[in-house]
Amino acid sequence: MSLETLTEWAEEDRALVSAARSDTAAAGQLFDKYYPEIFRYVHHSTLDHAVTEDLTSNVFFSAFRHLGLFRWRRIPFRAWLYRIATNELRMHYRKQKRMSAANAGLVDPEFPAAVPSPDTVAAGLDNYRLLQRALLDLGQKYRTVIVLRYFEGKSLSEICEITNQREGTVKSQLHRALAQLKNAPVLAGLTLP
Repeated sequence: MSLETLTEWAEEDRALVSAARSDTAAAGQLFDKYYPEIFRYVHHSTLDHAVTEDLTSNVFFSAFRHLGLFRWRRIPFRAWLYRIATNELRMHYRKQKRMSAANAGLVDPEFPAAVPSPDTVAAGLDNYRLLQRALLDLGQKYRTVIVLRYFEGKSLSEICEITNQREGTVKSQLHRALAQLKNAPVLAGLTLP
């Protein structure tokens, strides 16, 4: 995108955000403009359509509820939405972790759970599903930067805006995440960047 296009986009967003504070039609335009992009980001992180719909709805509900707090400082409106989405994903996975810990039963060593062999798993899944599974095993901060960079095609500067981190931190997280993915047992044999 050219600098001129980005400037026009930013001005359009500025006008829509200002109008959306009191006009539901302008809020609807913002929703229509960014819903598909935020939905895709959340879906890449969850792989569950119903959960994605719920979380994306929460993102926009939170954004419009706090629209009066948004200020045009260092980040564009779009990056602010991504930050809200990232926070929704963090809360979702924290809740999932608490629920699975609470529901975990005792394991009987006499009857261990049946675990399919790696060959059976690899034969039944395509490369994309294998990669998605490995992504779900990554920590949230690593999953976030991988999804933004490789699935959403965001530049390093955009990722820095969205995550509110320095470029060196983002590069480090990308490097560590890729190293973890390369060593993930489920991805044995796949070539990663």
